[in-house]
Amino acid sequence: MSSTRLFVNWTMDCETIQEESPATGGPADWALAERSMCGFVDSLAARGHRATLFLIPRLAEGLPAVVRELGAAGADLGLHMHPQTTDLGYDRHLGQLPADTQRLLLEQGRDRVAAVTGQAPTSFRPGCFSATWATFPILLDLGFTQGSVTLPGRNYPTRGAVWGNDLPFAHRREGRPGQRFLEVPTAVALSQVGPHREAPCDPDHLRLERDGVADWGPGLIRDYVRCQVERDWWLKSVVVMTHDTRCYDDPNDPYRRNLAVIADAIETTAAEFSLDLAPATLAQVTATLEG
Repeated sequence: MSSTRLFVNWTMDCETIQEESPATGGPADWALAERSMCGFVDSLAARGHRATLFLIPRLAEGLPAVVRELGAAGADLGLHMHPQTTDLGYDRHLGQLPADTQRLLLEQGRDRVAAVTGQAPTSFRPGCFSATWATFPILLDLGFTQGSVTLPGRNYPTRGAVWGNDLPFAHRREGRPGQRFLEVPTAVALSQVGPHREAPCDPDHLRLERDGVADWGPGLIRDYVRCQVERDWWLKSVVVMTHDTRCYDDPNDPYRRNLAVIADAIETTAAEFSLDLAPATLAQVTATLEG
C-alpha cells in the first residue's frame, strides 16, 4: 500500500425515527430519513466519494427498498447499535452492558440488517461511541472486520464511552489468534486527546452537525493529516461522520454546506502534503489492505 495514500471515509449513523426511539434521537419521520440518506450518498457521489451507512436495524426494516438501492449504488451498509432501539428491553448504552449481552445485541442486529440487505454487515459503529475493549473480539466472532467504534478523547463513563487516551489514527484491534479488526476513528482535534482530559469531555471532531465545524474543521483536518505524515503512519485516513437528520439533498441546508467545506479542506490538505486522495467505504479500505 502506498504511504502517500490518504483514505477518505464519509460515514452516517442512520437512526430510526424519533417516535420509535425518543431517547436516542433521529429523524422526525421516514421521509426525512430517506431524504437525508439519499442526499448524503448522492452529494458524495457527485464529488467522487462513497458513503458508509451504519444502520439501526429498525431503520433498515422501515426503509428496506431505499437501503437496498443505496447498497446497490455502492454504499457500505454497516450496523449501528443503540440497545434502546431493540426489542430486548435494554435502556443502557452498549459499553455499559456485560459482554454476553453485547454479543446478544450485536448478533441480533447483524441478523436483522442481513435479512433486509441480503448479506451480513461487516462494518460497525456503536451509538454514542459506546463500547469496551471486550466489544472487539465479539465483533470479530460475528464477522465484523472493520469499523469506526471509538472517538479518541471522548470520556463519558455515563454513556460507556471512555476513549480519553485512545489511539487517534487507524489501527488494528486483536481478537482471537489470527483475527484483527480494522479500527478507523473519526478525525479529532489531537490537542483534545490524552490522559489530561477529565470526564465528562467530548473533543472537537469531524461531525457535520458540530457547531462551527466549517470554521475550525479545515484546521483540524490539516493538523490531523500533518501528524500522520510526520509519523509516516502506515494507513493515513480522515473519517467524517453525520446523522440522517438533515436534508442533504438540499444545497442550501447548512449541513450540506458543511459537507462541501470539509470536502474542499480534505482535498486542499491532501494536495499540500502530496498525498493521493483515496475515497473509500470502510469495507473498501479493508479490501485494499487484503488485496
